[in-house]
Amino acid sequence: MEIKKVFVVGAGLMGGGIAQVCAQAGIHVTLNDVKEEALEKSLKSIRWSVGKFIEKGKVQEDLEQIMSRIESTVDYERVTEADLVIEAVFENLELKQKVFREIDGLAKKDAVIATNTSAIPISELASVTAKPERVLGLHFFSPVPMMQAVEVIRGIATSDSVFATGKAFVLQIGKEPIMV
Repeated sequence: MEIKKVFVVGAGLMGGGIAQVCAQAGIHVTLNDVKEEALEKSLKSIRWSVGKFIEKGKVQEDLEQIMSRIESTVDYERVTEADLVIEAVFENLELKQKVFREIDGLAKKDAVIATNTSAIPISELASVTAKPERVLGLHFFSPVPMMQAVEVIRGIATSDSVFATGKAFVLQIGKEPIMV
């Protein structure tokens, strides 16, 4: 499945970086956070970062064109349109499971649901969803726009097609997948 729309939950350093690399790769992305201030701060940071990439000649596309591919929201309304949902909230099991429960009930039936966790087992998050086979880990490294490696992590129930989609997405955004 080709990823055309991404929904990122969590507008902190990691979530903002993930949104940036998606937009730079031509993917429409919705950045979500419970705090409007966090979204504003993240968008400002993304604009600055993309501007630096353009200034250094690492990105050829117009800043406004890249930024036009990023939307922000405090609700989950647009999660229904996403091919890929990436959770990038704090490393807290209960919070991540809460997000996964909420997303699971709203996401398209064939949407891939990913976590950016560095420590929590994928299966712990997948277990609270109706379809654990569509859950995997996409662990980006900080700072996301600079670091090339992304771990693609299989949970116990992750399907082969979802795992392959995770790898293809990492390549689509110009990163190097490390299959775990």
